[in-house]
Amino acid sequence: MVIKGRQSTKIKLLAALSLLAIVLIAGWNWVQHTAEARRSGQLNLTGLKAPVNVFYDAWGVPHIDASNDLDAYRTLGYLHAQDRLFQMDMLRRIGAGRLSELFGQDSFNTDRFFRTLGISRYARQYAERLQEQSDKPHVQLIKAYQDGINQYIDQGGRPVEYRLLMTRPDYFSTADIAHIMGYMAYSFAEAFKTDALVDHVRGTLSPRHMQDLVPGWPDNLPPRAQPHSPSQTSLLTPLLEQLAEVERSVPAGQFMGSNAWAVSAERSRNGAPLLANDPHIGFSVPAVWYEAHIRTPEHEVYGHFLAGLPFALLGQTRQHAWGLTMLMNDEIDFYRERANPDNPEQVWAVDRWQRLRVHEEVIKIRGQEDRLVRMRSSRHGPIINDLPGELESLERQPVSLFWTFLDPENDSAEAFYGFARANNMQEFEAAAALHWSPGLNVVYADVEGNIGMWAIGRLKRWPASSNGFALLNGGSGRDDFLGYQPFSANPRVINPREGYLFSANNPYPNSNPRRILPGYYAPSERAERLAELLNSDEPFDLARFKAMQLDTQRPQALAMVRDALPLFNEHLLRTDLRAPAERAMAILGEWDGNFQRSSVGATIFQRWQEKLMEALFADELGPRYEFFRNTYMAEKSLNSLYWKPASPWWDNRLQPTLDGRQAAIEHAWARTFESLVEQFGIDPNDWTWDRMISLQHIHPLADKTWFGSRFNTDPVIVDGGRETLNNMAFDLGGSSYRVKAGPSTRRMIDLGDLNGTLGINPLGQSGNPFDRHYDNQAELFNAGRYRTQLFDWLAIQALPDRLEVRPARRQR
Repeated sequence: MVIKGRQSTKIKLLAALSLLAIVLIAGWNWVQHTAEARRSGQLNLTGLKAPVNVFYDAWGVPHIDASNDLDAYRTLGYLHAQDRLFQMDMLRRIGAGRLSELFGQDSFNTDRFFRTLGISRYARQYAERLQEQSDKPHVQLIKAYQDGINQYIDQGGRPVEYRLLMTRPDYFSTADIAHIMGYMAYSFAEAFKTDALVDHVRGTLSPRHMQDLVPGWPDNLPPRAQPHSPSQTSLLTPLLEQLAEVERSVPAGQFMGSNAWAVSAERSRNGAPLLANDPHIGFSVPAVWYEAHIRTPEHEVYGHFLAGLPFALLGQTRQHAWGLTMLMNDEIDFYRERANPDNPEQVWAVDRWQRLRVHEEVIKIRGQEDRLVRMRSSRHGPIINDLPGELESLERQPVSLFWTFLDPENDSAEAFYGFARANNMQEFEAAAALHWSPGLNVVYADVEGNIGMWAIGRLKRWPASSNGFALLNGGSGRDDFLGYQPFSANPRVINPREGYLFSANNPYPNSNPRRILPGYYAPSERAERLAELLNSDEPFDLARFKAMQLDTQRPQALAMVRDALPLFNEHLLRTDLRAPAERAMAILGEWDGNFQRSSVGATIFQRWQEKLMEALFADELGPRYEFFRNTYMAEKSLNSLYWKPASPWWDNRLQPTLDGRQAAIEHAWARTFESLVEQFGIDPNDWTWDRMISLQHIHPLADKTWFGSRFNTDPVIVDGGRETLNNMAFDLGGSSYRVKAGPSTRRMIDLGDLNGTLGINPLGQSGNPFDRHYDNQAELFNAGRYRTQLFDWLAIQALPDRLEVRPARRQR
């Protein structure tokens, strides 16, 4: 009887466990399927005036055929949300400082940082202004698009991320457009990093140290080769600390740089202009861009859309195509305010004490009580170096932020609205003039044979005493903002006689270096490589454009290697390492400068450059070097200082016996070789680039929930490196290089064959990890392949997946 009882208990336990497993499996299947995108059949949306037909192609791109713009953009909002709702939510929450509502205390400092920048205050003003302009066409389309998003929130599925977080999304509002644009503008602004570091160098090192840094564009470009004192506390130290934390924790990719170029009909093999663009943005899950094709009687556009924004930032119509890069202009300045010693809530304003404005906002924190944050601002803008909760913040000299993005008149959405509706180059330029912030280059080509490039955004008109890389005087009035220059004065290139134009985050061409627009430009390598490849007598086609987008050569790296090799000293190594070191030097001497996955020279150079950078800067910068080494300024300064042996940066403060350029080069080589032997073994032939570099797309929940990391992609090997045209950006400081940013899409457009446009997405259209379009383009992207962007309506209307969207009565 006892045995039978035990057997009965075991049977019951097994049955219970089996039932639990069935329930869990069924529940998980339900979670997966409730968020499935609807791509065929019928869908009812309120607010539509007429039915809308949506055809889905093999890559999950919706082709929307509507009888009017409002219906098209209401439909777009719904479709965009069913594929990317959680991504939309993340971007608006970052800019609004609302991540803590989902992720709790861990996100509080990030939220407080973005609240301090003033984006949420600007967003409230922006929403009020759009309400006053509700009759403007672009405002009506914004509202229609957001109504589509909100209808999906009401009647669509709930993405798996919300189920893991056990929460629901809230509705979108017009303020969220500004929140998303605010994060975009912030991540474009290299000044946040550069000015804080320059302030430290200026305050703690000699004037010559400051003179030899390259925060902007170098006065003289580095050589290239073809194959074969009194110290003071930095006022911006708190900003550096906050930036480091934000970069580690923000659940979205940052905008890093871009390539774009166009050639004229005369330089094209088929007699029509060609355009290429690959914006460089932080890799993430899902991919940055969402593709959609819209046709109405008013306009037609095939566009790349940012999550939560209704207008294509990149696109093509039947008349023209355009792409974007970062302008890298100086739209941010920091002011050293003079605080009243008798009242820390006042600062000097030209001729009197002026009270700082105080702003209080509530940050909701999941699982905890709400927290009230107190922020201050001067007449120049928000105070950004307060340390809330510490008495020290009241004693520190305040630093305020001037930022073009925060201008109450800023409404860049209208510019992107106009890009898709322009019928000629003049109308496109008129739309470009409406853009405010962030500063961009827009590269353009049309079927009439025109090519052009404009610097778009409001460019500041500053007094002669201003230095954009230094803290300005907030009290004297000498450095006060004097307004913006007219758009007609912005740099531009229209139909150049060379027959080509390009942007790789470099200044506009100008024979007078004094007239170069001040900015935080990228290192010059990509720009010089593009200029070299475009300056060819051979006609161009998309095959050549493809080779250019996938190019991995760094001529400046080759020049450094050829200069340094004679200085490498194997006698600094142990006797048993000298023979393999000679083999490594021979490999490096034969290197062609390419960062292909099979290259050994790429591995050796990258590790040596990193060790040389550390030798050059780490002793002077101390703890700040960890942040400095991953900035554009670090790369530009190294490329410049390598050829300046008399610079004080070559002095070694920690080890005076290693003073000087030659000693630094020698010891960097010894450390390079020893570290590679330790990591990969003694045979240099085993040190291939594919063992150093990998790309993995990380989901925002990877470190937030127990299951989130399962949504990451598997690491893959890629070609390319830092500042190659096929730009695969990674941070220094680790034993291997994990790519963090690169081509967020690759596009190539032949204006003579708009139905043959080529493009590729690093992952896929869908943000649902269980959707077939989640990562179905990843293999093509990693292999350097492309797909056709379907633009031919005869082929589109023959697609098997058709969704009919019908008008319904509003119930909400």
